[in-house]
Amino acid sequence: MSSDALKFVYTTAEVARAVDIGRSTLNKYARALEDAGYVFAKDDKGLRGFTDHDIVAFKALVDLCNRGLKLDSAVNTVVSRYKAGDQSESVDLVATNGSSINVATVNAMNAKIDQLIEVVAHLTEKMDGIIDDRVRKEVAAATAGVNEEVSRVLQEVRAIQDDTNQKIGELGSRLEAHGKRKKFLGLF
Repeated sequence: MSSDALKFVYTTAEVARAVDIGRSTLNKYARALEDAGYVFAKDDKGLRGFTDHDIVAFKALVDLCNRGLKLDSAVNTVVSRYKAGDQSESVDLVATNGSSINVATVNAMNAKIDQLIEVVAHLTEKMDGIIDDRVRKEVAAATAGVNEEVSRVLQEVRAIQDDTNQKIGELGSRLEAHGKRKKFLGLF
């Protein structure tokens, strides 16, 4: 890519603002991406020029890092998705005077992506609620089953206790009657 084509490519500061990270963080991410094989357009002095494609890649990287992925893993994922061969010839068109139209398109796409992320987050919350409700129902059903079993065992224990108490009462009566007989027989 010639330096003429890079004339309207974004600067580090512009990309940092667009991605909502600091310039030093952007440079750190750019170095990490380059180390992993991502290719940025450079002018004849070796300075990086960033395209809309690069902004999308940086946003993906920041999003993955915000979701808890380690930087190395996030970088590898971004490089595999946004490698230099995936950039079409339209990148040269993006880096022309008409780039504001393409930036608007990218911004509209990013807004749609943000909406999709919100919808997915909302659906995830609903799924968690459904799962929580189902788990509560299953726990309640299991608890009801356990309670029924405990009640059955308690009834058996009470029946055994009643039977034991009855037998103890009978033995007590026999012993008492036996003791009276001894006394009665002892009188003669």
